[in-house]
Amino acid sequence: MFRRACHLHCRARFPVYSRHFASRSGTRSLDDRTRKLVEEVKNLEYKVESQKKRQEAMALLDKLEKSDASVPAIAEAEEIYAQLSAEPVSPVRRMVEPDYLEKLRVKFLDTRPSLQSEASQERDDALVNQDQTTSSLTSQDYEQLVYVNALAKRPKEAEKALQLMEENGHPLTVKAYNHLLDAYANTRDLDGAIDVFKRIKADEITPDIYTYSTLIKAHIQGARLNDAFLIFDQLKQAGLIPTQPIFANLISGCIKSNQTERAWEVFDSMRLSYHQPDEVTFTLMLHACAKRGEVERALNVFEDMVGSSLYPTDVTFNVLINACAKRPDYFDTAFDLLHQMQNIYGFQPDRITYNTLLSACARKKHLERARDIFQIMMYDAKEQGPDSMLTPDHHTFTNLFMSYASYDPLPAKKKQQQPDQQQQDALVEHSLISSTLPERRSEVVQEAKKLFDFITANKSCDMTSGLLSSYLSVHIMQRQHNDVVDIYLNAFDKYGVERTALTYSMMLQFCYNTRNTEMAWRVWEDYQDFLEQRQALPPQETISRQIKEGWTPDQQKQSALLMINTLARGNDFKNALLLLETQFQKDERPTLKQLTTMYNKCIQLEDQEALAQLKKLCSQERKYKPTDWRFRK
Repeated sequence: MFRRACHLHCRARFPVYSRHFASRSGTRSLDDRTRKLVEEVKNLEYKVESQKKRQEAMALLDKLEKSDASVPAIAEAEEIYAQLSAEPVSPVRRMVEPDYLEKLRVKFLDTRPSLQSEASQERDDALVNQDQTTSSLTSQDYEQLVYVNALAKRPKEAEKALQLMEENGHPLTVKAYNHLLDAYANTRDLDGAIDVFKRIKADEITPDIYTYSTLIKAHIQGARLNDAFLIFDQLKQAGLIPTQPIFANLISGCIKSNQTERAWEVFDSMRLSYHQPDEVTFTLMLHACAKRGEVERALNVFEDMVGSSLYPTDVTFNVLINACAKRPDYFDTAFDLLHQMQNIYGFQPDRITYNTLLSACARKKHLERARDIFQIMMYDAKEQGPDSMLTPDHHTFTNLFMSYASYDPLPAKKKQQQPDQQQQDALVEHSLISSTLPERRSEVVQEAKKLFDFITANKSCDMTSGLLSSYLSVHIMQRQHNDVVDIYLNAFDKYGVERTALTYSMMLQFCYNTRNTEMAWRVWEDYQDFLEQRQALPPQETISRQIKEGWTPDQQKQSALLMINTLARGNDFKNALLLLETQFQKDERPTLKQLTTMYNKCIQLEDQEALAQLKKLCSQERKYKPTDWRFRK
C-alpha cells in the first residue's frame, strides 16, 4: 500500500517529464516509418516514370516504322534512345591540357651538338699535338695547352705542359693549376685532384673560385658528397661567392646519392641568397622530381622555369617526359607532351626520348605501344644510316625486353591493331616482330628470342648486365621456365657479363615459384659472393653502388626473406630457421607477416617445434591497446 502511494505521488509530482520521454521515443519511431514510406513511394514513382518513357519510345518506333521515311527515322530514333538509356560515362580527366605548352609561350633551345667542322677539329688537334719544346710560347699559350689536354681527359699531357711552362721560366699561375685540376676531375682521379690542390697551397698561390669549384666537382664525381660540402663551407669562409656551376654540381651530387631533400635545400638556398636558377639547375630539379615520381611538382618547376624567361632545352624536355614516364597514371601525358613539343616547337625526339617512353611502356604493361616505338627507331636507323638519332642501343633493348616481361597476353578473340605499313617494312627482312600482338605467353617469349638472336647475330649493341637480366626476366615473368637455368648459368659467362643484384633477385623469385630449393642454394651462394665483392669497395662508393645496382640493406633483407620462404616451400625448415637466425640482427628481425609462407607451411605439416622456434626468432608485432579516455563516460 505504501509503495503504490509513493508511485502515484511521483506520477502526480512529475507528470510533464514522464509524458516528455514517452512522446520522444514514439515520435522517433513514427519518423522512421514515415521516412521509409516516403522512400518507397519515390521508388514506385521512378519505376512508373521509367516505364512510361519506355512505352512512349516504343510507340514512337512503331509510328516511325509505318511512315514513308521509316529507315533513317528509325535509325535516328534508335540512336537517340540508346544514348538516353546508356549509363553515364564519367569524362576522363586530362593530366595536361592539349595546349599546355602553347599557353606557356615557351621557347625551345636545342643543345645537341651538330657535326663538328673539319677546320675546328684540325685546330683542336694542333693545340693538343703541337711541339711542347718551343720556348717562344707565352704563359697564356701554356695555359691554353693545359686547358685543351684537360678537355681531352689527358692529365699526364697536362702535367707535361705545366712542367714545360715552369722549365721555360714562366711562373705557374692559378689558372694553369685550375686547368690541371680539371683534367684530373674529368678522369675521376680524386687523389690526383687533391694532390694538385696541395701543390697550389705549397706554392703559396691563393685559390680562386674556379679552384674550389673544380675541387668540389672532383669530390662529387668521386662519390664524396660530404667532403664536397666541407669545401663549399671553406669557400664561403674565404669570402668567395659560390657560382651557379658550384650549386649545380652540389645538387647533382645530392640526386646521385639519393638525397633529394638535401638537393632541394641547396636549390632553395641558391635561389634565396645567391643566384636565380638557370636552365641547368632547373633541369636538375626536374630530374629530382622524376626520380621520386613527383610529376605535379615537376610541372610546377617547369612553369617556374618558363616564368623566369629561360629556354628549356632538349635535355629539359627529355627529363620532363621521364618524370611522366615514372608514373603509370601519367603514361598518356608523356606522349601528349611529346606531341606538343613536336607540333609547337619542332622538337625532334632522340634515342633518349624513345628509350624513356619504352620504360614507360614497361611500367604500364603496354607492349603494343612499345613495339610501335621500336619499329619507328628501326625504320629511322635504316633510312638515315649513321646519321640517325634513333639507332637502338642496349638501353633500348633492355626497356623493350622489360615490356615483354610485364606484358599480359590478350584474349585471342580481341582484335589487334595493325601496324603502319611504313613501320612494318623496316623489319620485314629480319622478321623480328609479327603484325599482331602475341596471344600466348609462349609467343611472347618466342618473339623476345628473335630479338635477342638479332642482337647477338648483328652485334647491334653492347651486351650488358641489364640487357641480359631483362631478357632473363621475360622467361621468368612469362612462366616459360625451360631456358631460365641455362641463361643464368651459361649466358652471362658466355658474353662476359656480370650478374647483378637484380639478376639474383629474379632467380630467387623463380626458385620460389618452382619450389626449386637446389637451384635456390646455388643462386644464394652466388649472391653472397657478389655482396662480399661489393663490400670490399671504398666506403665512398658503397652507397651510390647500392642504389644503382639494387643491393641496399632493405633489398638485401627482402632477398633473405625470399630465400627463407623458398626453403619453407621445399619443407626445409631446419635450414630456413638457421638462415633466419644468422641473417637478421636481434633488432632487425622480421615479423610473422613477412614469413607467412613458412608460418602456413608449419601449420600445414603440423610441425609444432618449428612453429615455436619461428615465433621465437620473429619480432612480435606490438598490439596497441585503447587508452583510458576511450572508456571514460
